[in-house]
Amino acid sequence: MLALVPGTSRSGVTIMMGLALGLTRTAAARFSFLLSIPVILLAGLLKVLELCQSSEPVSWGHLLVGTGVAFVSAYLCIGWFLRVLDKIGLMPFVIYRLLLGVILLAFFV
Repeated sequence: MLALVPGTSRSGVTIMMGLALGLTRTAAARFSFLLSIPVILLAGLLKVLELCQSSEPVSWGHLLVGTGVAFVSAYLCIGWFLRVLDKIGLMPFVIYRLLLGVILLAFFV
């Protein structure tokens, strides 16, 4: 529900709650990323089922390469984020999300 408020995100809320429950910044971030795995896998499987039932031709090779590239880039990005999190903490991300929320409110309201 909190993710509907501009300036918040699913990962931000889960990291915040992890910190509130006593986890370290890195543990809370790892937990947040682990929570996304079932949703991403199930969404991907749903899309594969839709493609299997489609009458249009599907380039499975391209789909597999794209999935592999997305996996590697996400893995590297998460690793980079965790290293940055250890060095500088969450405050730059908090400031960014708050500023973005204010800009979105000003733009859309």
